[in-house]
Amino acid sequence: VSNVMVGCETGVLLGDALSEALNCRTNGTAKSALRRDKWLQTEAVRAAKLDACEQALAHSASDVEAFLKESPALLKAGKFKAVVKPVDGAGSEGVHVCESPDEVRKAFASLSGTKNVLGLVNDAVLLQEYLRGDEYVVDTVSRGGVHKCTAIWKYDKRPLNNAPVVYYGMLLMPIDREPHLAAMVEYVLGVLEALG
Repeated sequence: VSNVMVGCETGVLLGDALSEALNCRTNGTAKSALRRDKWLQTEAVRAAKLDACEQALAHSASDVEAFLKESPALLKAGKFKAVVKPVDGAGSEGVHVCESPDEVRKAFASLSGTKNVLGLVNDAVLLQEYLRGDEYVVDTVSRGGVHKCTAIWKYDKRPLNNAPVVYYGMLLMPIDREPHLAAMVEYVLGVLEALG
């Protein structure tokens, strides 16, 4: 065996362990949890001195109340907005965009202790500041510690039919189309380093 290829989110931990045990090219297991746990990901990015959103890991209603009380970033331009989501979910499942503290409380209650789309129990729920602006995805490949950007996508997501994030479209962008894209790619390469 020369390579272990992971097909979905739930295979990341096992893929890292197998590739390491079989002496294949590997990301290794030292930072495996960072590649699956959204709380740990953001904290690793913050520790690498890169921009990271305000967040809290909520195990209880009192954790939610502490986040609501201690997070000034939730109120920007006079308008409240926050994101509540599973810590290790995928595909926008269980993501709530909340426009009031009560919506945050309800979203936490609806996720806490339930199973997500991957069959994993939401033992904790991630609470984050809402990042306003356009959403981009930077696709990359890495080999031997060398990272290459393969595509930049600008997403058009809107609320529809009681869902906060419905894909309306995606635009493939050349790096020189918008002035901030080159800096965005550099940021993503820094994140890749932080996550191993």
